[in-house]
Amino acid sequence: MRLWSRSTSEGLFVCGLAVLIVLLAATASCVAEKGNVLHLGLQSDKFTQMNAFVLPWGNGAVFGMTHIPLATFGPDLGIAPCLAEKWLISPDGKSIEFHLIKNATWHDGKPVTAEDVAFSFEYWKKIDKSDARGNWYGSYLDHAKVIDNNTVELVFNESVAAVTLASQIPITFVIPKHIWMDVEKPKEYNGDDALIGCGPFIFEKFDNDAQIAYLKANPNYFAGRPSVDEIQWQYYRSLDTLLLALETGEIDAKADYYQPVSGIYAADLMKADNIDLIIVPDIGIPLHLVFGFKQYPTNTTAFRQSVSYCIDYQALKEMIAAGYGEIPGRGYNSPALPGFDSDLPKLEYNATKAGDLLNQSGFLDKDGDGLRESPDGNKLKIPITPDTKPQYVRAAEVISQNLRKVGLDAYVESMSSDALKKKLWTDRDYFMAIRYSTPYANLAGDTAAEYYVDLPGMFGTCRDPTIVEAVNEAIRSKDAEELDRNRRAIQEYVASEQPIIALIWGDAIYPVCTDRWEGWTPMNGYGPVNYWSWFSIKPVQN
Repeated sequence: MRLWSRSTSEGLFVCGLAVLIVLLAATASCVAEKGNVLHLGLQSDKFTQMNAFVLPWGNGAVFGMTHIPLATFGPDLGIAPCLAEKWLISPDGKSIEFHLIKNATWHDGKPVTAEDVAFSFEYWKKIDKSDARGNWYGSYLDHAKVIDNNTVELVFNESVAAVTLASQIPITFVIPKHIWMDVEKPKEYNGDDALIGCGPFIFEKFDNDAQIAYLKANPNYFAGRPSVDEIQWQYYRSLDTLLLALETGEIDAKADYYQPVSGIYAADLMKADNIDLIIVPDIGIPLHLVFGFKQYPTNTTAFRQSVSYCIDYQALKEMIAAGYGEIPGRGYNSPALPGFDSDLPKLEYNATKAGDLLNQSGFLDKDGDGLRESPDGNKLKIPITPDTKPQYVRAAEVISQNLRKVGLDAYVESMSSDALKKKLWTDRDYFMAIRYSTPYANLAGDTAAEYYVDLPGMFGTCRDPTIVEAVNEAIRSKDAEELDRNRRAIQEYVASEQPIIALIWGDAIYPVCTDRWEGWTPMNGYGPVNYWSWFSIKPVQN
């Protein structure tokens, strides 16, 4: 077996650093004062249920509030100890042995054991497959084995241990077996104990009328008491309302899972004396277009290539991001992601090239109405399906206009969030979809291929053997160097075949109020509201 450490290439696999958490906590305890309340705003997911598996609580492993993972993302998105103090990956890449912190307890006082951890991962295998974690473990985790009270082994059916550690483990929180062992439908459970975890904060109560969740610092947290006494996490119906609350000092920061603010808001926020913009390298892609391969003509390479030339990337950058960011490369990956191939060309807006490709492929305006027909003479009417948030709908509108300029009859297909989820993830019957990818999705060996490749644990529709093999090679990577090589192979395929197009590259922007708190620890991609900040922020000394 091998012990991964921070010296591993690109810092993806880290262990033996549990002392870092303790030191941060000890420093934070010196500045903690009674009555320190952190006010956070939420806009992406309304509170509907006080349950660890229901959003926004379901993203708890990244925030590290009530629930925590075995290993967590460090500020640079390397892997750092959390509930496990160290781990070993087997030479064949098919298992990881985790050694747990020995003094962790659940919020109800019971000790955290290897039985809890093994139960948690077996439980994740049964979660709704629309959850990326449930999808992954249901596809690749063979079983979880208890070795002793503080040691557990995860055994996989393929050599995916390294990639699982680099991407899945940090977002997979552990749950108490004594609470969940008899719960057959986790997302429907309404027990008072559904938010008991072992994280640095304890859920206290929820005010449904005000849409505020109240959490208090865990005095028995194994790494020490956080520097925040209380968190009040409030839902806002619109981003504009949330940002106004930030400017007026009603809240201190925005706590949404990977929801940086668009550059459109940056200029106004910069005018406020009490607002700082924390800007971090973005390993995610804030805006992308993914093609469906079940339908004609988006399942043909020439058509996808012509669409890529139709898109006015500069206009998108100006309208959607207010000029922040840059025009992406054809390989999709963010330049901040390890393994980025800088030799691949940038995307190009060229309506003439788009028209030539369409003409050569037989997409001609045969009846003279200004719109092209397919080579067999049938009318083309192509829906573009955006996510429900305004920036995605606006991007779809811009792209549909771009496509109509070259004679393609495209239109925006807007729908409810439930209908959208069914169309994209269950039925997978879309032509083109406008969404985004998170840092988590891109850190996985598949490098966002889950959006366009049809493989276990993924949601795409492409079955081209070339990319299927490339993705399988990536998720079986034994170390960071091999993973980087495989990522470059995927980028080369994407640049050529264009199953997915990054529409904007750029840093991620997160505003914070400076009136009450300082000392945030920014995390690449995810911003300042994260596990590390609970131990680094301190009250502003007036």
